[in-house]
Formats: sequence, structure tokens, C-alpha cells
Amino acid sequence: MTDIHPFDLQARAGLAVNALTGLLDPEREGLMYFLASWRARPPRADHGLWDCGDGSGRHVDALTLARAMVRQGSPAALPGQGDAQLERWMLGLIGEDGLSWLPAEPWAEPWGREILLAGYRPGERYAEVSWAQRGTLMGLTTRFLRTGDERYLELARRLVDGLLRIAVEHPDGLYFPEGYYCEGGWGTRDPGLYPGLEEYNAVIVQPAVRLYEVCGYVPALELADEVFRFALRHTASYLPDGSFRPVAPGQPEAAHFHTHTCFAAGALKLGLALGRREYVAWARQTYEHAKTWGTDFGWFPEGLGERHGEICATTDMIEIALLLGQHVDRRYYADAERFGRNHLLQSQFLSPDRLQAAIDRLPPDPEPAPWGGRFSTGGRIAERQVGGFASRPTLNDAFHLDATGLMQCCNAAGTRALYDLWRYALGVAPASGRGRPEVSVHLRFSVENPLIRVVSYEPAVGRLRLSAREGLLVAVRLPEGTSEAVAVSARRAQALKAAHGYVRFSLDAGEMADLYYPLLERTTWYEVGAGGRRIQCVARWRGEAVTGMEPPGPFYPLYETMMEVGPAEPGLPAGPMVASL
Repeated sequence: MTDIHPFDLQARAGLAVNALTGLLDPEREGLMYFLASWRARPPRADHGLWDCGDGSGRHVDALTLARAMVRQGSPAALPGQGDAQLERWMLGLIGEDGLSWLPAEPWAEPWGREILLAGYRPGERYAEVSWAQRGTLMGLTTRFLRTGDERYLELARRLVDGLLRIAVEHPDGLYFPEGYYCEGGWGTRDPGLYPGLEEYNAVIVQPAVRLYEVCGYVPALELADEVFRFALRHTASYLPDGSFRPVAPGQPEAAHFHTHTCFAAGALKLGLALGRREYVAWARQTYEHAKTWGTDFGWFPEGLGERHGEICATTDMIEIALLLGQHVDRRYYADAERFGRNHLLQSQFLSPDRLQAAIDRLPPDPEPAPWGGRFSTGGRIAERQVGGFASRPTLNDAFHLDATGLMQCCNAAGTRALYDLWRYALGVAPASGRGRPEVSVHLRFSVENPLIRVVSYEPAVGRLRLSAREGLLVAVRLPEGTSEAVAVSARRAQALKAAHGYVRFSLDAGEMADLYYPLLERTTWYEVGAGGRRIQCVARWRGEAVTGMEPPGPFYPLYETMMEVGPAEPGLPAGPMVASL
């Protein structure tokens, strides 16, 4: 294993940079390879339409967050050639109309056109409406937050304006009638081309609201509001209570979990931005239903009823839980910590040797490379993906034969989730009057900010070491089921009882205290899948961390042994934090 602490979020972010920049094509000026086949011999990466807009934008977003997160002095803190290449591709795909367009390449022809287009017109240029515009807007907004460069903000505004220009008006809001917009216009302007298309094309809502929050650009909020309003009323994907509608055969898009969680996250952010309690309540209900399709340690399916998951969905669920914890009920922070501390972290590849050994155990796939291998590479794929995330893991294996391919969207999403956990682990309420500022430890990872340093000893033992840089009030969320703790410093010991899940005490400037609390142990049984295609496992827990799982997966077991290690030591970041949610 690479020599990093298993719960060191900053070191993991630095390692993620390797995967985010590892599969770039030097013959095409650093164009990323979005997809890869682990079962090809040797493993092979292929170009595809998701390289563009979606992949490039998500990677720019994730790289920017990772660079800001890693410790001062770390080599991973400095942008490299890969960052510049990915950004050039993201920016170069943006047209005069503000939209991100697919290049004129055989590998970039519209995917799923039999269901997402009313009629395909060969030879014409297309813009993928949903994920490409979403990813690009994410990347542009994060680059602006990190650099303050107005160029990114102007492009983000233009993208929003471009989507508003092509959207079709309806008494119930705005919609995009197809999954791709052709330079010659829509092939149809009628809604309802395919069940679930309205929701699929509404994944822009969350980044559009974020852009509004960042710069107050009202058209971005209008786009989000109108697109969401139409989609909520017309999508066939939900029952009235917010639960997922049973999926009919032949409707794969309606079963895509990541689409559902993107939609719920958009509803939540929009409801918070507009003060619409009904949107917040709907998002909360949908999130609670979504949890029933996965596990409380953070595994969620790629498609409803499937046995393999998708890290993109885990990241969505972490971000929804963090937003609910901030704005609705602090108890949701427990979900975010469990999902992140377990399935997210365990799904990151930390060792090239272990990854290669798992690949060698996978049965070979004789499927030839697309386009005769003209747009593929087969060199050192495992080594170049250390720091990446298992795209489609099952409960206790990074791979499942139902779907073993690499999707780099999961590398970007997993990196973003690392940042979210680190960025929002601490909350700060400024001092009022002559009082002290209050720091809330929502997630018990090792983190620090200019006010406090937190060193976590979990899951080996229930202990946090807190060092205050100035006089503070401190509130610490205890693990679920734990209601008492003891804070011990050089000058005092305090027995503490939790109120609403948190214990509170004060620290003077320069004071260090150790907080001790029990970590309850339990064993839980899980089953996922549908019909005769089910997987079962038993997990052992200590506090909010899974310490073991049976049976082990045959290829790359995720939960092999309990890590009885010392604490991770946090470090200050390389640059200013940015808001990622």
C-alpha cells in the first residue's frame, strides 16, 4: 500500500491528482481518456464523447479542489501540465453561443441517440445538453472561486445564457426536448421524447444554483428554477411521495441512480436558495428513499436493483447529507461521515501492486478496441490510475463482473467528495459581542483551520485531540448512539453529556484537550440486487467505521483488515478553501 494514513484526507487528495492527470493523450494535446477496460489484455483506455465537456469539466473542478486541499509544500499543491491541458480542452469546446460542443470525431458521436434524439443528422455538430454543460459549469465556477479570474465567470454566464436561448418555453417552465442540441436546431420541440428525459436534462440545476450563489447572476437561478419546475411536474421517474417509480423494462435511463441523486441535490440547493420549503422537503424525502436502495456505509447502485455501485452516486449522497446537516438537521452529518469514512475511502486505489494483482485475477475480455484501437492506449493503466476510485464497486470488491470498466467521472466525483468531507468537517460561527467564536466538529477527521487543529484517533479508539489557537467554544458531534464524553486538558477534566448529538466545552488560546468517547461495536447484515441477482455481506462496525466485512470479494476486497494505526496529522492547505457544494 502507498505509505499514507488510511484516513488522511489531504494525502488522499494529493494521490488523486495522479489519477486525474494520468490518462491524458499526448498525441491529442492532452485530451483525456474517460473510459477504460480493466479486462482488456493489457488494460486499455478509450476515447469517447464523455471525454469532452463532462469529463474535462469535472476533472478541472476536482483538480482545482484537490490542489487547494493538499498541505503546504506538497508537490501535489502545484498545478502541472495536465491541469493546463484539461482546462484548454474544457475552454476550447465552448462555442460562441456559450455551449460546450462535441468535437467532429468518430468517437464523439452522440451516444444513445436512438432514445435521446428525435432523429440523428450525420455530419452535423451536437452539444450534449445535460452532463457536458453541467461538468463545464462546475469547472468554470470552481476555477473562478479559486483564482478570482473574471474570464471564467464570463464563460459561466455565457453557458447559462446559451442554455436559456435553446430551452423551450412551457407554462410549467423550461425544458430541453432532446438529449443533444444540434447546430441546426432541435429535431423536435415536443416534450416527453423518452421517460425520464426531463429529469436527465435537469442535472444542470445544482451547478446553476451554485453559480448564482457565487456571483448573484440571476439568469442562472432562473434557469435552475424553470428547468426544475418543468422536470418535477413532467418526469415519470417519481411517485407523489418522492420515491422512485418502479422501472419498466427497456427504460434504463429512468433507473440511473446518479441522475436521481443529482436531481435531488438540485432540488435541495434550489429550495434553499429560493426559500421554498416544499422543494427542501421533497428533496429530503427523496434522499431518505434513495438511502433504502443502498447501504448505510455508502454503497449505492449505478442502476436501480443492480449489484454494482457507482462512486458518483456516493458523492451525491454525501453532498446531500452535508447540505441537510447544515440547513435542516445536524443528524445528517452522521450519514456523510459513514458514507465517506467507509465506501468512499475504501474504494480509492492506493497501491499499484494491489491494483495490478486484482486486474490479473479478472477474466480477460476479448472485446476488441473500438475503431480498431486508433483512439486507445494500453500503457501502464494501473500505475496511472493509482489515486483513482473504483468506478463500479460492489459491497466488498472494487470490481464486479456485471460491470468492470473504468469511468473517470468517478475519479472526479471521488476527489470532490474528499474535498467536501475535509472542507465541511468544521463549521465556524463568528463571535458575537465579546463572546468567543464557536467551532463545530461535524465530521471527526483530522483537520485544521486558523482557529483549531483536530487530530482524530478513530477508528482505533474514540479520541480527538483539539488544539485551540485562540479562545473558543467547541461543539463536537459524537458517534450515533453515544451520548457521553470526557474532555481532559492539562488544567481540568470535564464530564460532558451530549445535547442533540453534540458535546460542548470551551478552550482557551493555546490550550490542548483530549476528548474521549466510546465507540459502539455492532454487526449488520446487508443484501443488494434484485430477483435472483443478489449479493449479501455482513459488516462489523466500530463507531461509524466498518472494521471488517465478510465474505471478501474475489478480485479486490475493500474491507480486508481493521487498520489499527495512530492518528492522522492534519496540515494547513496549499491555498484558500473554496465552496464546493
